[in-house]
Amino acid sequence: MPNQNETSDAPRRRLHTPDAFARGHLLHLQEIGELAPPGPHGSGRRGLSSFLFLLVESGKGVVESAGARMDLGAGDVAFVDCRAPYAHETGTSPWRLRWIHFDGPSLPAIAAEWRRRAGAPAVRAADPARYRRLWEDVWEASGSDSPVRDFRIGDRLSALCTALVEDVSGVSGGAPDRRADRLDRVRDWIEAHCGSDVRLDALAAVAGVNKYTLVREFRARFGMPPSRALAAARVNRAKRLLRFSDDTVETVGARCGVPEASYFARMFRRVEGISPSEFRRNWRERR
Repeated sequence: MPNQNETSDAPRRRLHTPDAFARGHLLHLQEIGELAPPGPHGSGRRGLSSFLFLLVESGKGVVESAGARMDLGAGDVAFVDCRAPYAHETGTSPWRLRWIHFDGPSLPAIAAEWRRRAGAPAVRAADPARYRRLWEDVWEASGSDSPVRDFRIGDRLSALCTALVEDVSGVSGGAPDRRADRLDRVRDWIEAHCGSDVRLDALAAVAGVNKYTLVREFRARFGMPPSRALAAARVNRAKRLLRFSDDTVETVGARCGVPEASYFARMFRRVEGISPSEFRRNWRERR
């Protein structure tokens, strides 16, 4: 039977205690709920082992995190590292929030990447309804009595993180984004031409911006500079050739735009953790 905080006409709240496996290996839920204060309200915490997702449904308020103070309104989302001090408050126009406290082994890195791309602890959501659905998915999973409940919760929290990173990378839909289009064009060009001598000036020409702007924008969208995307494309092509051709390792490197064998071997090892020859031995089909 639902408790007083889980009725359909009152804000909902649910605490969850994940098992030891979930704590050690999965994104896991600590608490999920809604907040609808009747008047001015404030809250602050420090030193929690969690991260906080907030979706503002209506009203206005303020979030303080990592030395930044931001005014939030309907349609804004925040992703806050609660290991450091944080606070939020609402005044004469009380907000209604949906929130999730969660954690996991990979979450600090995910949150740091989101913050690096977003540049702030909160942003305007491209599609607030999408986050509303994701919140409902986590709520539903957390109320299940399934023996794989923590796996289902982890899957839905992963989807939430994907949505957050997509939003600040300009790939979550909505109106066409010309900057995103040109960066996608550069990425596609890198993959198509990674077997040749690719220079940054050529990539800037494809994008129609100067090379400094390209590097900054490309890193913000894809989480890496164009040089790393080029290395990844070359290694991906090399892996196909190593598995499905009889070319020597040196020839594979040359076909991937890296004719110097020693540099190709270093680049491949840096990405894959093993040499090209070891990769071929591990993956080549036995004949």
